[in-house]
Amino acid sequence: MATALAELLEHHVTLEQLARAVRSGIPRKFVDDLASTLEMQPYALAPILRTSDRTLRRYEPDQLLPPDISEKALQIARVLERAIEVLENEKNAVGWLTDHNGALGAVPLQMLDSAFGAEQVLNVLGRIEDTVYS
Repeated sequence: MATALAELLEHHVTLEQLARAVRSGIPRKFVDDLASTLEMQPYALAPILRTSDRTLRRYEPDQLLPPDISEKALQIARVLERAIEVLENEKNAVGWLTDHNGALGAVPLQMLDSAFGAEQVLNVLGRIEDTVYS
């Protein structure tokens, strides 16, 4: 797992720290790291980030992304962190997030384009944690 993403997932940052990061923007490198962890190209995340791949390509790796894209990227990272907790390792979490889920009727990762979709994914992870089949 790449550095910026690993730091976020290992340090369990507070909501206040995440809010500050969203306001100031996160580096595009974070999206690159996130995509790498999810075993995909960074530009494949563009629809989930609610932007175009062309827009993402305009940013240099160290350049800060606007708040709306930063918030989506951090939301994906938080759900990934929760999936790793529940499913016990990164490989299981990535597989679960990128495969079709019957309980959701969709691929969990694709649902992370909205806060409501993320909440649904987190609810299913909670059911898994509580050993209710999902």
